[in-house]
Amino acid sequence: MRIILDVMGGDNPVEEFVAGAVAAVKEFGCDITLVGDEIQILTAFADNNYSMDKIEIVDAPNYITMEDSAMSVVREKKDSSMNVGLKMLAEGQGDAFVSSGNTGALLAGATFIVRRIRGLRAAIGTILPLAKPTLLVDSGANINVTPENLEQFAKMGSIYMERLHNIKEPTVALLNNGSEETKGTDLHRETYQKLMQSDVNFIGNIEGKDIPFGKADIIVTDGFTGNVVLKLTEGFGKFMIEQLKELFKKNAMTMATTLILRSSIKAMKKKFDASEYGGAPLLGISKPVIKAHGSSDAKAVKNAIKQAIYYASTGIIIEIARQSSQLTTKESVQAGE
Repeated sequence: MRIILDVMGGDNPVEEFVAGAVAAVKEFGCDITLVGDEIQILTAFADNNYSMDKIEIVDAPNYITMEDSAMSVVREKKDSSMNVGLKMLAEGQGDAFVSSGNTGALLAGATFIVRRIRGLRAAIGTILPLAKPTLLVDSGANINVTPENLEQFAKMGSIYMERLHNIKEPTVALLNNGSEETKGTDLHRETYQKLMQSDVNFIGNIEGKDIPFGKADIIVTDGFTGNVVLKLTEGFGKFMIEQLKELFKKNAMTMATTLILRSSIKAMKKKFDASEYGGAPLLGISKPVIKAHGSSDAKAVKNAIKQAIYYASTGIIIEIARQSSQLTTKESVQAGE
């Protein structure tokens, strides 16, 4: 399997992406194409004495910044690493594409270059680092959504959790400001009724306070709200770890306790670490596109590649496409999507 990795546009230097790619080749045995500034990439290999076994380089020094508009990837910056990588995926030169760049640009590029599955609205499906794997859809792609879109997200998320996490009939909840079906805006109330009538395992509304306790396998919401939830969850996880560190450094007795609980603390830290999941797929895109965190380090890059391998090999996209006729909205058909 060949993974196309965009090494530009993230918060960290190219060296972190190269290190992550080298680690992924060693651990997963995949082939990787690095797309970005060839000079920086080769410098990273030389400085760290890395092997280039199973790794190719495609030179694309221009890149999409976090300040660029979403459409810049298909209009102004057609020579950017993101555009080049997405075109390679579309042309069959790789099995999946991974990028930590501008989310809006990645969504636009995936939509117009790789293309969506006909009739579907693409959404980012992110696993939250909680007590058990919980999929948040959408976590940043769509600010404005319809009840039909949210129903699509629920169905795509169900297929994802069934195939990738082996959860039979995963539970679906709608993020709302109350558990009653009459809560929320018109969007929430209409979506509630749609999900009740759909074939997903809908268990009703879920409030923010219930998210950490794993009360649903899939949480459905719009991209704006989902992104706030995602970043709050990641931030709170880091906060908890820092608080534990301070607690165990308090005195000699607490420091001694740290030695006893070291393995448990390490396991807890791993559970809250978002980089363990690496990246999130763009559900609804016709080929595997993975959005890695903007601040991805080498470990997160390696795990994003791992996510890409799993996503590409489980047949999730084929199953979503097979069921797409049941998920297609009237507005999508009218728009010719």
